[in-house]
Amino acid sequence: MTQNAREIAVAFDCLSVHVHIVTADITAPPTSVWAYIEEYTAEEGGLGLRLREKITGRKIEMYGKNQDHLLTFLSSPRFIGAQTLMANLYQKDGFDDYVLVSGGTATDSYDVVLYMDSAELTYLLGPTPDTAYRDAFRALTEESAPKAHARTAQTHFDRGLYREAILSARLAFETACGGRGADVKRRLADAPAEVKKAGDALYGKRNVAVHEGDTRVEQPDAIQAIRAMHRVMDYLADYRF
Repeated sequence: MTQNAREIAVAFDCLSVHVHIVTADITAPPTSVWAYIEEYTAEEGGLGLRLREKITGRKIEMYGKNQDHLLTFLSSPRFIGAQTLMANLYQKDGFDDYVLVSGGTATDSYDVVLYMDSAELTYLLGPTPDTAYRDAFRALTEESAPKAHARTAQTHFDRGLYREAILSARLAFETACGGRGADVKRRLADAPAEVKKAGDALYGKRNVAVHEGDTRVEQPDAIQAIRAMHRVMDYLADYRF
């Protein structure tokens, strides 16, 4: 019948059951993702708005009573005319413009990130000096986004989060190139064969990680992805670092 982060309710012809979900008093670190605004035709014929993660296209959903506020927020760039200055806000590739979503998650799978309605939940338009600092998880203000993502990839690997390590490794590589698919191709166009091979390998590992529901990411996959990341980023060092 109904389901949310705390309860599942099921009803049969002569029996109803409520299952209360109890969790340990352990606070997980917030999950932050870059997102873009997707416009689509709703069932009633109007314009619908929703969030998807940059690059992966994963749907971003939220529990709670924030739907009206979220829709107002997503409508605001067009309402005030800012969409002409933030065109990348509506594009899957690139990190020139984005919505930074952060908070505790109930589901973090290959096709959806489901956020819980809590004090941790935030969604902000970027880039701004504030979000530019947060979205890259920078340890120091002078740390570049590629370096920050490379560090995050290693941190995920050290914690045994191999899927997340691969995704962060690929994001480090993409931001080092400029953030867009065309930038990646352009930067590697004249690269040595071993660098192109590393870039292709990292792209392949990223695809495996995104579709982990049909495959499985193991430690050797993450090791190969991080090595490929370092190989390509060493080549790009003169451009970005």
